[in-house]
Amino acid sequence: MNKQTKIEFVKTFTESLADSIIQDIHDGNIPEEWDGIELRWLLEERATSSFGKDSGKRKREYKNTVLVNNL
Repeated sequence: MNKQTKIEFVKTFTESLADSIIQDIHDGNIPEEWDGIELRWLLEERATSSFGKDSGKRKREYKNTVLVNNL
């Protein structure tokens, strides 16, 4: 992926997640008492579940890069 493709992927993916959660809020599926903490958990859970099973090696390499590059 080049830089522009990466940028477009991130925009599309995050907008899709946001649209889904916003729709749940409009539909009354999100409890009134939830604030940023629960909404962050929901966002994280949905983002993680979108990718299914990870390759162990690839995930380890990813975690190492995040650590080394302070991401």
